[in-house]
Amino acid sequence: MIGRTRGAPAPRVLLCTTNGIGLGHLTRAMAIGRRLPSPLTPVVFTTSQAVPVVREQGFLVEHLPSPGAVPLDAMDWELLYQQRLAHLLATYDPAVILFDGVHPYLGFLMATRRRRQRHRRVVWCRRGMWQPGVGARAMERAQHFDAILEPGDLAAPADRGLTATAEDGAHRVDPVLLCDPSEQRPRAEARRELGLDPSGRWALVQLGAGAINDLSSTVGAALAALRAIPGLRVAFAESTLTPPREDLPDDVTRVRRYPLAPDLSAFDVVLTAAGYNTFHECLAAGVPTVLAPNTATQRDDQLARARFAARHGLARCWEEGTVDSLRAHVEALLDPEGATAVRNRLAGWARPNGAVAAARFLAEQAHAAGARGLETTAAAAADATRERRG
Repeated sequence: MIGRTRGAPAPRVLLCTTNGIGLGHLTRAMAIGRRLPSPLTPVVFTTSQAVPVVREQGFLVEHLPSPGAVPLDAMDWELLYQQRLAHLLATYDPAVILFDGVHPYLGFLMATRRRRQRHRRVVWCRRGMWQPGVGARAMERAQHFDAILEPGDLAAPADRGLTATAEDGAHRVDPVLLCDPSEQRPRAEARRELGLDPSGRWALVQLGAGAINDLSSTVGAALAALRAIPGLRVAFAESTLTPPREDLPDDVTRVRRYPLAPDLSAFDVVLTAAGYNTFHECLAAGVPTVLAPNTATQRDDQLARARFAARHGLARCWEEGTVDSLRAHVEALLDPEGATAVRNRLAGWARPNGAVAAARFLAEQAHAAGARGLETTAAAAADATRERRG
């Protein structure tokens, strides 16, 4: 168990995340939690279904089903969340409460409102790259937090969202990764770990849902393009939270692993969406990547992120959606000179793992919370002494 100590309970940091079947916010919170300096102990409270994954990573985890997963209307769910979080605050008495999500729950704000007066710090972990013009109501909720932590984004110069111009004192760190680049396994070892043929060229497809036999779908077009390239073997990454697909072709290898980042070196090219975590994992691993931005997201500006990477030669942006265009992108990255050029550019853009600085920031918040609590205790003691003398 991460952060387990004997004797008196260690000061705790409660990491609250959104997500339903996804892992984005949860992965970022665990990246920070696993790097908290001793004696701080992380506890995860999530609405994601990935509770087994969190436990496998060594965290103590608490769970409440996400909105829509329970037969409650929105306000009733918020009240349930408030009650559950209030119980966890009483149970764990954390020095810092972190919320990772783009829209802080009303239940979270209600549960932490009074707690902010008691030697605790409430922090919003708020990544940037929002779609332009959206999220104004969420931004108004920044006032309810003691501090805002912003995980960096390599594509930040292309950020057109509200967080990019916000003047709320956000503390910015480098991109946050669950696994450090130094944790990358050598290619031969990574292929052995994944059960891949050690010879030849391998491509990884890391996309969401879609009909494999439908060329109009991203997944269908992707597999058709990759399977048509001579000598290229294809692996398909599946979420460990969903049942295995039954429609994968026999010549496509199934990969089910979390985290997958340490084994990205197994692949000559990766095709993935342009979400925060996969984007930064692939670029940090130095693997030639084709980005297929999901333009249907409500908040994340994946298209801007992918186009930025393409402009700077860090990745290819596949927004055409056709078989022929993807094949051209992949073949360009499989070319030895093209692959070397991309890897060299990625090396020039390398950044430290921001999870370390984020964890240090939370430690500073915990220290400030402790100092505030001591000041409150001292003031109360002085008042009591004055009353006795009076």
